[in-house]
Amino acid sequence: MNLLKLKMATPEYVEYYYYPDGEGTPGEVRLDISNLAVSVLIRATNDNTAEHYGYKAAKALKQCVEETNNLPLEFINAWY
Repeated sequence: MNLLKLKMATPEYVEYYYYPDGEGTPGEVRLDISNLAVSVLIRATNDNTAEHYGYKAAKALKQCVEETNNLPLEFINAWY
């Protein structure tokens, strides 16, 4: 589970903090508005390398924009 919180939005890109399991020092992900390319800027300190929470956060951000054309201030990305 990731908790994502909007860090900043510009006409070119948006950046979110992501918190693996909703806690710890956050990482940062970015979505390029023009081509919907996502990237992990900074990996969270408790990001489990086997799970790749940052990439799941980035993918969820892209999916949110593609499906809803919306950028929430905060949202939860969960999987099982």
